[in-house]
Amino acid sequence: MPVDVHASARGMQREAAAIRPSGFACVLLFGLAYGLVHSALRLAVSHNLAVDDIKSNLYTQTLELGYVDKQPPLYEWMLWGVQQFTGPTLPSFLILKYGLLTATLALLYLVAKRLFADERWAVLAGLSPLMLYQIAWNLHEGVTQTIALICAVAATMWTFMRLADHGRASDYLLFGLTAGLGLLTKYNFAAFLFILLACASLQPVLRARLLDRRFLLSLGMSGAVVAPVVYWFVTQGHDLVALYRSSIAPMAEKNWLAARAIGLAKTAWAPFGFLFPLIVIALCFPGMLREALASVRAGLKPRHWERAEPDWRLLLLHMTLGGFIVLAFGALATGATHYLERYMHPFFLLTPLWLLTLVERTGPSGRRLGILTAILAGATLLVVPVRTYGLLETLAGHCRKCRIAVPYETLVAALRERGFQSGTIIAATREDAGNLRRFFPAARIVRLERPRYAPPPRAAQKDDKLAVVWREGYRLPKEAKREYAGIVRELGQIPERVNVPEEDVASRRGFAWTIIVTEQPSP
Repeated sequence: MPVDVHASARGMQREAAAIRPSGFACVLLFGLAYGLVHSALRLAVSHNLAVDDIKSNLYTQTLELGYVDKQPPLYEWMLWGVQQFTGPTLPSFLILKYGLLTATLALLYLVAKRLFADERWAVLAGLSPLMLYQIAWNLHEGVTQTIALICAVAATMWTFMRLADHGRASDYLLFGLTAGLGLLTKYNFAAFLFILLACASLQPVLRARLLDRRFLLSLGMSGAVVAPVVYWFVTQGHDLVALYRSSIAPMAEKNWLAARAIGLAKTAWAPFGFLFPLIVIALCFPGMLREALASVRAGLKPRHWERAEPDWRLLLLHMTLGGFIVLAFGALATGATHYLERYMHPFFLLTPLWLLTLVERTGPSGRRLGILTAILAGATLLVVPVRTYGLLETLAGHCRKCRIAVPYETLVAALRERGFQSGTIIAATREDAGNLRRFFPAARIVRLERPRYAPPPRAAQKDDKLAVVWREGYRLPKEAKREYAGIVRELGQIPERVNVPEEDVASRRGFAWTIIVTEQPSP
């Protein structure tokens, strides 16, 4: 297909404007400062790993094509790379998390440059994820693969815009690369990619780019990126359909009607919960709802899709509507019910940009920009003292779920006193397994708790020992308890109790370990 020289020149001008240092540098520096503040806060309270970090810290003992069937491995690959410099410690997670967040904000700014003539609005749009609860709050403690996902969503959208503007072979390859990497972040990235391509095909100018034979370059690049993981998945005998049913549609076979009803209800609620509080803030502006309804009505009329250049605002509207359609189809066709706010990123991460385009059009742009900037600044600053209070509460005696307050130094000292320096550690819980790796980076750590994980065996050293760690009073699956009992019988030793100092929070909650340290069994 012949390339429109004038459109390409205009696209190159927009691309040059998109990387002007003022707005781009502003977003980049803000993201870096944001990450430094929250990293320093977390490290000041505790170096313990919590939630999803503990699992990833086990997987990165080795670099593998895949680790578990529930998640693709890209996040662990990146974490493994960082840990070659930092070790398997909390800073490795903070560097990767806030580095990816900063990259996401910068990429969203570049996307927003094609939506707003005023660079100030582009900067605000780039920082708009910080007005979403799932990112401004939940991201700090419980997000691993999802932070890689949102970065891939922003990168793929930006590379698609480059492809549409220029249509060069390099643009198709870059789009294929980001799309392929996105598919290795989380499985639901495929939904974002489908929505993007389906909605883009509604505009003739974008459809022409997708039907260009050079799009085969994108497909080939994506295929090359995901092929090794697909090979691992197939050769390991994993079943993606069964995985979908167990994790997304667990009620589908038990109660056909209830599953569909719940799925449709969550289709309406989960997106709102994901977009909160930004969507409420936006709707408070006078005329916003009227503007939104008018935009939707116009966007549904095919005659508005015929443009000489891509209409990016229209595409974001269609993608937002497409997110609802895909969720509803999943609920009706498969009985999907596990639609939670924290899973909505691939469907609605770009919706805040569309909402801001509506706010910009509903009244005096400068005044509304000032109001939104003040709200963003206030909300961002407020998170720091609130999070500080929450973290300090975990150190209080009345805390009931205090992962970051667990005194692992006591456990580590007990293991070292009994001669453990390297070898194999069999830990009952994922919390203990992931955190013990911080102190014994050369050891092989095995987790008994479901889902059981054991890295590939290593060549034994003469000084290697075997340590078994069990957390007393911790509720575990029956198979883990049976496996622990079998190990104890086989070793023929009496487990020792590790006493936690009385002043520790864990001690006040009746916390204790039992351990065994013995010689490494012969293979």
